[in-house]
Amino acid sequence: MLILFVGMLFITSAYAQLKEGQSFCDENEDGSYFPLIFKERKIFWVNTYYTETKIGTKELNGRTYFEYAQTWENGAVDTLYLREDEGVIYQYAACCEEETIRYDSKFEKGHQWKNMNGGKYKIITYDGTLKTRLCEYKNLMVMEADMGDVIFQFYYLRGHGYVGATVDDTVISFATPTFDLD
Repeated sequence: MLILFVGMLFITSAYAQLKEGQSFCDENEDGSYFPLIFKERKIFWVNTYYTETKIGTKELNGRTYFEYAQTWENGAVDTLYLREDEGVIYQYAACCEEETIRYDSKFEKGHQWKNMNGGKYKIITYDGTLKTRLCEYKNLMVMEADMGDVIFQFYYLRGHGYVGATVDDTVISFATPTFDLD
């Protein structure tokens, strides 16, 4: 469950803002790697899934955050608070009553940082690829997240946000426009 929770914390971003005629698998070259404007999205994670729904906004410590409910297949709900300021995405941790940087659009390949829980992050590339059951992505931003006991690679597509994750080169998560993959 810890892996699910940690992974869930670091994969928030949208793919719902498609341009007319744009495929779910295509990047929006004008978009952000962390768009915060989506209303709902669906993510498969290991052997389960969750929906992420924007609830609205919430004022915390004098700052306004977008509030998201992450509803898991088993009915558990986690709440996520994100805000953007001049290209920097911040996440508020209710447990600790503080925020941490999730991503900065000025980060270059090789940039490293830590979050408040001790996770170590690094931008691996802005030219990554990922093949999921639905898409063959290219031109991805790949972020490594070293959680101590597991190292994730998170993949972000411009204009969509999070599209998938791997551990030891095995896909463990991916975004989908539908839950029915049969």
